[in-house]
Parts: sequence; structure tokens; C-alpha cells
Amino acid sequence: MVTMGDFRDTLYTIDKTGRRKWVYPHYAPGRYFRTRTVVAYLLLAIYLSLPWITISGTQGILLDIPHRRFIFFGAEFWATDTIFLFLVLAGLGMSLFFFTSVFGRIWCGWACPETVFLEFLFRPIERLIEGSDSARRKLDRAPWTFEKIRKKFLKHGFCAAASWVIASTALAYFIGREPLLEMMSDYPWRNPGPFFMTLVLMGVMAFQFGWFREQFCTILCPYARFQSVLMDEQSLLVGYDKERGEPRGKVRARETTPTGDCVDCGLCVRVCPTGIDIRNGTQLECIACTACIDACDSIMDGLGRPRGLIRYDSESGLAGEKRSTLRPRVFVYGAILGVLAAVFIYKINHRSPIEIEIMRASTSRFVVETESGHVINQFSLRLANRSSSARHFEAKIKGESAAEIVTPLKHLELHPGENLKVPLFIKAPQSLFIEGKAEVEAEILDSTGFAFSRSLSLFGPEN
Repeated sequence: MVTMGDFRDTLYTIDKTGRRKWVYPHYAPGRYFRTRTVVAYLLLAIYLSLPWITISGTQGILLDIPHRRFIFFGAEFWATDTIFLFLVLAGLGMSLFFFTSVFGRIWCGWACPETVFLEFLFRPIERLIEGSDSARRKLDRAPWTFEKIRKKFLKHGFCAAASWVIASTALAYFIGREPLLEMMSDYPWRNPGPFFMTLVLMGVMAFQFGWFREQFCTILCPYARFQSVLMDEQSLLVGYDKERGEPRGKVRARETTPTGDCVDCGLCVRVCPTGIDIRNGTQLECIACTACIDACDSIMDGLGRPRGLIRYDSESGLAGEKRSTLRPRVFVYGAILGVLAAVFIYKINHRSPIEIEIMRASTSRFVVETESGHVINQFSLRLANRSSSARHFEAKIKGESAAEIVTPLKHLELHPGENLKVPLFIKAPQSLFIEGKAEVEAEILDSTGFAFSRSLSLFGPEN
């Protein structure tokens, strides 16, 4: 048993010799577990269904990296939409700050893929085939027999099937559902890339959920390290009420010695997926999964004592003080998150499907006089088609003007997501220039009725 003096310096899953101690969490369902189960399977359903549903005629989510095309719920984005990438990443980062400061590590216990896949997909398969935590521990320590081989083969076979579904769905997000189904109905060697990626993803899940497990949370995950900065004494956490629970003592000890409500049954430790003792206080390894709350509540119910010895609260609340949700850091994080969300919504609503930019050419001779008495100014035209259909463009001078636009390409056609940069020449007679300058308005039209105009200054002879 880890003592109060050394728990912060020693991992619960490492023994004195440095070898790993396997965690066999006890199954103790309760009110929080049932709610988490609904949330977890809802998240699984969303993950598995999004590539297969159609929104506005397109796949729900598609991350087509080779073609630099990204679809989110019917909205298409391209590699040139860097402002949206910045807003999304900044919003996710600020969401991490905001929700952690208010709700603590609720993401880890309720929505993290590590928790959802392990606790609500792979562990149920493990319990179904190998039995309870004590039965699994006994099976792992037993010598290899036909029965042990049969159970291990069956468990890993079902887990491999689940991993194949997860990996195939992940591929559908990146290569599209139709190409994926076509590849799945063909021989693997005709599509070596996707087939290899499926095997890699399955191998990663076999390693993570079959062996590494809780060590990802306790050793690798950086979020646990951030919580000491993002959380304060008012942040929500899963904690043990020391004032109410101490001193610990068995039920019969109350007859002779005053004790707290904690009967030192150890069930809160047995149900913990990272193997910690929540009674030691706030710890990096705690993922706020609420398993210890359900376990402790079941003991308190059996003893006729009030629930909440282990509960959702803040450090201030556990110390008997009033918890304050609204505090400066919450307002600051919330305000920044709100601004980012407002800018994102504004940019989405005012987003043009066509991006056009006309710039003066960078060459040193951007003005040329011809023998026929005309002056040619050279510009650069950049077009970007962010719509879902091909566009045909035409460049001309707006209104009645002696100037005209000349481009090296007769037809300016752009497919969805395509960018084009071409030189644009404006030819004007010398009579158009007054003191060496002339103003014209260039207009770019496309086949759908879209129009873009911009006033351009031309340079020419002063006389």
C-alpha cells in the first residue's frame, strides 16, 4: 500500500523494483457510470457515423489532404483558408483553458478517446470473456493452458475486430467513404497504402489498449501536466472529504474509538483505472472518471450513511468553504473564447466562394510603350475557387473605355479548390493618360453571375 508520505514521488503502477504493476479495475457501476456510458456510446456513434452521413450533398466530415479540401458539416474549406485554421486551433486551445478552469479534467473522464475506447469498448469485451477483476488477475498469473489460450485468443480477436472498425472509419475521414468501400471490396495489394495504414492503426490500438493502457494517462499525456497551471482551488474535481472521512476505521471500531465515515474498505482504489488512492488528495494521475464516487456511494448506502464522502467538488468546497464559479480567470478565458467564436461565425457568414487579387507586377518593366502608340501596364491576377463546382472567368475593363485587358490564357477555368495565377496586361492608348496617369476599373466575371471589380492606376507618358 502506498503511504501518505511517498505517493507524490512514486507511481502507483510501478513497484519498488521498477517493474510495472498491472491495474485490474473492479467493475462497480453507479449513477455516474451509467451517465458516462450514455455519453460514451453517443460519442462512439457520432465518430462511427459522421463519414457515412450526407450533409448538403457531401460527406459529413472529409479531410482530403492530397487535394487540400476539407469538409465539415456541409461547409468546404481549402488550404488557403488559413484564417479558419487559426481560429479553430486558437478556439480549441482557449476551450482547454476555459473548461479546465471551471470543470477540471472532465474531458479526461468523460470524452477523451483513450477513456471512451478503453473503458466502454475494450474493457467490456475483456470482462465478458475473462470475467471479473479477480478472475483476470488469476488468469494472467496462471500458466499457459488451453483454456487460457482460448480466452486470450477470443478476447484479442474481438478487440482486433473492433480496432478494424475504428481504423476503417478513421480512413473514411481522410480518403472518403466511396473510395474506402471500393478499396475494401478489392484485393489488398491493389491498394497497399490504405491497407498498410489500416494495419498500422490496428497495431497502435493493440499496443495502446492491449498493453500500454493507463500508462498513457500517467506518463505520456501532457494534459495532466497542464492541470496544475489551468486549475485553481475553485476548479471542479473528484475529491475525498478528509474532514468527514478521517480518521479512518472499520465499522466495529466506532464502538470503542471515534472514527470518520471512511471505513477503509479500499474499494475506491480497486475501481480506479489508474490505480491511485483518491484519499491522498489531488493527483496528476486522476482522470476524474468518477468510478471512486460510485464505489464510495455504494458503501455509504450499505452503511446507511450520507453519500458524498468522495464527490465532485473543488478544493475550497472540500475544505468547507464556498465554491466560486465566477472568478477573473473564467471571465478572461470566456471572453477570449467568445471573441474567437464571434469572429469565426462572422468570417463564415461573409466568406466568398471566390478569392480574387490583382497586384502590380514585380518586374522592373511593368510599363511598356508600343510603336502603335499604346501603353501596356502589367499586373498579376490570382484566382482561387473555393466553391464546389467549376468556374469560368472573364476579365475586362468595366464601362466604356479605350483600354482593354489582355491575358495569355483565352479561357480562365478553375476547378473546385484550384488556384491560378496569371499575368494580366492592360493596354491603353496614350491619349488616355493625363500627366502620366490614368484610372480604369477592371472587372472579373464568372459563369454564375459573380462579379468583382477593382480600380487600377495606370502609368504612362506625361505628354
